[in-house]
Amino acid sequence: MDSFAIGAKLLLLLLSLVVHGESNGCDIFQGSWVHDETYPLYDASTDCPFIEKQFDCQKNGRPDKDYLKYRWQPTGCNLPRFNGRDFLLRHQGKSILFVGDSLSLNQWQSLTCMLHKAVPESKYQLRRVGDLSTFTFLGFNTQVMFSRKPFLVDLVKTRAGRVLKLGSTESGVLWKDKDVLIFNTWHWWLHSGRKQGWDYIEDGSRTMRDMNRLVAFEKALNTWAKWVDTNINPTKTKVFYQGVSPDHTNTTSWGHSNATKDCREETQPFIGHKYPRGSPAAELAVEKMISNMSKPVHLLGVTMLSQLRKDAHPSIYGGVGGHMEADCSHWCLAGVPDTWNQLLYATLNDNKYDIFQGKWVYDPKYPLYNASNCPFIEQEFDCRKNGRPDNMYLKYRWKPTSCKLPRFRGGVFLERFRGKRILFVGDSISLNQWQSLTCMLHLAVPKAKYTLIRTGGLSTFSFPAHNVSVMFSRNAFLVDIVGEKSGRVLKLNSISSGDLWKTADVLIFDSWHWWLHTGRKQPWDIIQDMNNTYKDMNRLVAYSKALNTWAKWVNSNVDNSKTKVIFRAISPDHMNSSDWGDRNAKNCIGETRPVMGRSYPGGRHPAEAIVENVVRKISKKVRLLNVTTLSQLRKDGHPSAYGYGGPRATDCSHWCLPGVPDTWNQLLYAVLFPDSN
Repeated sequence: MDSFAIGAKLLLLLLSLVVHGESNGCDIFQGSWVHDETYPLYDASTDCPFIEKQFDCQKNGRPDKDYLKYRWQPTGCNLPRFNGRDFLLRHQGKSILFVGDSLSLNQWQSLTCMLHKAVPESKYQLRRVGDLSTFTFLGFNTQVMFSRKPFLVDLVKTRAGRVLKLGSTESGVLWKDKDVLIFNTWHWWLHSGRKQGWDYIEDGSRTMRDMNRLVAFEKALNTWAKWVDTNINPTKTKVFYQGVSPDHTNTTSWGHSNATKDCREETQPFIGHKYPRGSPAAELAVEKMISNMSKPVHLLGVTMLSQLRKDAHPSIYGGVGGHMEADCSHWCLAGVPDTWNQLLYATLNDNKYDIFQGKWVYDPKYPLYNASNCPFIEQEFDCRKNGRPDNMYLKYRWKPTSCKLPRFRGGVFLERFRGKRILFVGDSISLNQWQSLTCMLHLAVPKAKYTLIRTGGLSTFSFPAHNVSVMFSRNAFLVDIVGEKSGRVLKLNSISSGDLWKTADVLIFDSWHWWLHTGRKQPWDIIQDMNNTYKDMNRLVAYSKALNTWAKWVNSNVDNSKTKVIFRAISPDHMNSSDWGDRNAKNCIGETRPVMGRSYPGGRHPAEAIVENVVRKISKKVRLLNVTTLSQLRKDGHPSAYGYGGPRATDCSHWCLPGVPDTWNQLLYAVLFPDSN
């Protein structure tokens, strides 16, 4: 192999690491195709009545079906299963736009089929106006759109003919203000003769009949990249590039000597992790361009996995050219583009290392510590000392579906945060997590001296040898609650305690537990929203307003180069056993085992969507510690009758220690130190 080829391969590898974000964890774009009898994800003929004729290979007479039975299996993890209803809920009121050629149409068509399969009862509307197709799920107000723009740059009709303008993207007006953009171009750049899409190419002040196609492609990509860097607000819009979709028009590409039959009669994938031909030159151009962009663009690295699928094209069953011409460029549906959309779903949801999706498994090595070794533990959390007779609830470990949760190493935590301040801000559930972390750290360095000082609503636990302070500030609503002549006023638009927050290197916020309290437990008499005051209001609305005030504070005051900000998601209670399908129980009393499985029968917590929406819109970087579902599964983890108030004050809101908050802190550790994953 010559030095240029070696250098190109090395550059491609390095760029892949940059763009795909691969570290010691799992790259979901590296793997192999495995046979799976549960596939395909849908039946094109029955589940997708609007499918384009050219993609419905079975309806067009393709006799074999084995190509439908392959699932993409990443090497180091499992690809999260596509959940269409969850996709629509996460993108409620949003617009997703595919921009590109007919392979973008292929992926757009796949996604509309997958979503319709997930919510067949939901009404939809499909409109085509010119080159724009809009598929709307009316019940979710979600638009999935496709704009035919095969070169991304402008193709203009003039008197002289069709001019491909490599430096112009006037149609970018349509791309603005979308929530998700998925771009693609390559398929048409190599066409010649009657299939060539232009008569002239304009490059700056020069106009020519033709030029090196790869050079032209790179110039067009550069124009697109400048548009993205100039026009995209990453807090509003996520940008993806589909990657290069390969064709299989030459059997020598996968090691066959007969180059006359192309993809015809191919019924099995290429088995293995690598494709004989290697990476196409266009892929290197795309990765190099994205790595040099200032705005974040996620590359769906589908090239290699698609190269392995020589069997999955329409071939002579495309329904357009009939049996006279084989289509070895597009893909049958159901088929390979469904996997592209599974990868899109995983990337959109940050599921590449989704440590928050999984289940609880029994582990006799648990718990991580004994509460008796934590002499400063609050009485209300020490359930065993308070008389709880069972201990099975201590023996469960959180197991993510797609990866391993890194081991919590308290010594490493203290070393990395030497001289730093970690501040929990929130209600008594934040106290619960703070108390858990102090116990876990003390267990790691039991001989190290510590100090615990409480001043008003601030508790400070320090490790002097490491000069590390782990602090808790009681602020149940995050916004202000002030005593006035008229009573206690909850001010939804005011934060006066933020000066303390500015001093921390890590901020972990939380608020929800007190928002639904009524009667004597309600801590306010009046709610103030701007210039209006109320005795009460819809609590979810009030909560949303307060979180937006907090978000404004973060945007105005946090410097992400100095401070990491985390919001610990909703901690659920278990006051109503019907939520987990038990009509015989009343609440969490007597519960000794988790809900087994990965989903909670009671569904999503009503405040979850509010938290996710607010965090998603913050311009500063805030990480959501998404513990809600995993905590919902732990109906057995509360103090119940073995808390501070004893049997007369059942506590199904806080958590026993050791217990569930220890897992929250393991997840916090994984988020703070991603290199440990």
